[in-house]
Amino acid sequence: MKHLLTEYCATLGIDQVGIASACLYTEVGEKLEQRIARGHTIEFDELRTEKRIDPRLYLADAQAVIVCLFPYYTGTAADANLSKYTFSLDYHRIIQSKLAAVGTYLETLDPTITWQSYCDTGPLVDRYLAWQAGLGFYGLNSCLINDRYGSWFFIGHLITNYPFPVDSPLKKTCLACGVCQTACPGQCILGDGSIDPRHCKSYITQKKGLLTESEISILKKTDLIFCCDVCQDVCPHNVHIPQTPLTDFRANLLYRLESSDLAQLSNQEFRRRYGNRAFSWRGKQILLRNLELVTLQGGSKC
Repeated sequence: MKHLLTEYCATLGIDQVGIASACLYTEVGEKLEQRIARGHTIEFDELRTEKRIDPRLYLADAQAVIVCLFPYYTGTAADANLSKYTFSLDYHRIIQSKLAAVGTYLETLDPTITWQSYCDTGPLVDRYLAWQAGLGFYGLNSCLINDRYGSWFFIGHLITNYPFPVDSPLKKTCLACGVCQTACPGQCILGDGSIDPRHCKSYITQKKGLLTESEISILKKTDLIFCCDVCQDVCPHNVHIPQTPLTDFRANLLYRLESSDLAQLSNQEFRRRYGNRAFSWRGKQILLRNLELVTLQGGSKC
């Protein structure tokens, strides 16, 4: 079954597939509790740790978790002011479609198989699942790094009741060179494999309401108005990474937004034009705020 699974995934362009156990993830639970105790949380975080460590809350008879990587790197655009992961159409839609195809295929092999699929918005810690499935190792910047695609990938997973044999985590770490830590606009990389997300530019670009002077200072350090790529751009593990083989992430690319693209749009028009983009969920006002601050403050290219 595992061989059939990987063969079918390959037909969808998915060449990085691993299996994680569907046990109680006490190790990651302890780390989440430590993060909460240190105050290193933001409003997007699920603070009920028990919901993030137990696959059987979401599929009662869960036996395994199928984890797939979806590389999205398409190169660097010199004039981009959007993060690379938003260049293509919304990855949630692309990946959920592929995961649904995998789940449906498994049902054709065994009608008793049940599954639940998630991409990014799922309750479990997807980087931990991918690590457990042997698909990568942790970087100093807390990103997961894959030997083939660096850290330029999305993670999708299916919780299933089929008892696939599990894979083993890789026994390796990143170079720990500290380049990402030095380059980080918000100096949020703490050196122990964790970050303080409150000072991460990616978070600040998505934060609602008025920004503090410190947050504005972080925002203006690069031209990006949505999320941040700096720690990945400078990572030596991301040198000579191939562009994504997935055609979905190479089509309909959008690198940049200007105030003139957004200012005259109603909210409905904004959703109609950009609703199929990963940055659209935050709405046009946050993007306009960031554009104004970056333009007025004079961000530098990175």
